[in-house]
Amino acid sequence: MEETKSNWSCVADYMDGQKEIRFGRYVSYWYLKTPGRFLHHMSYYKFAAKLIGNGKKVLDIGCNEGTGTYLLSKECGYAKGVDFDEEAIQSAKNNYESENICFSSENVLETQTNQQWDAVVNFDVIEHIFPENSDDFIKSMADSIKPEGMVVIGTPSLISQEFASEISKKGHVNIYSHERLEAQMRKFFDIVFIFAANDEVVHTGYLPLAHYFIAVGCKKK
Repeated sequence: MEETKSNWSCVADYMDGQKEIRFGRYVSYWYLKTPGRFLHHMSYYKFAAKLIGNGKKVLDIGCNEGTGTYLLSKECGYAKGVDFDEEAIQSAKNNYESENICFSSENVLETQTNQQWDAVVNFDVIEHIFPENSDDFIKSMADSIKPEGMVVIGTPSLISQEFASEISKKGHVNIYSHERLEAQMRKFFDIVFIFAANDEVVHTGYLPLAHYFIAVGCKKK
């Protein structure tokens, strides 16, 4: 046992001086109450990051405490997270802000950017936006990307709401079927892919039984 502890101390010593992070109340709640949800959330960001690729600039709309934004910055090169929740943004800044990642407190429906991003992503946002505003929301993202850029949107499915917890359903005013999500995306993009997700697994299986959708729009109109 002493030899094992000695070997481990080499690993522990290597981590001396590493900055420690502290989650805010939102991520703390997810992690402690529904740790599986935290895993699902991060797996969707990883999927998006792999689609986008390295050496890219990514805008994350509705980033909350920035856990997914941080993954994008590591995998893609540079990421900016925006959210109207100032408390969440402050937590993100405290934990992650550096030369290749930044955060800003903004109204996600009014965010205007002169920058042309390689990709714009948002997960668990559009279901909180009233249907009459959702076209403008998607258009603003399409307007923010380069001609060869992409928009990635993740949102729970209609079928998932029957089984969702009360906290998960809070504020949901715009739940999508895969048909409606694809039709709306095709207003703004010539190429649209709809992926299914069940728990942390993203796949191309039977969309009507998916508990979550990830829509990818390319070649903006």
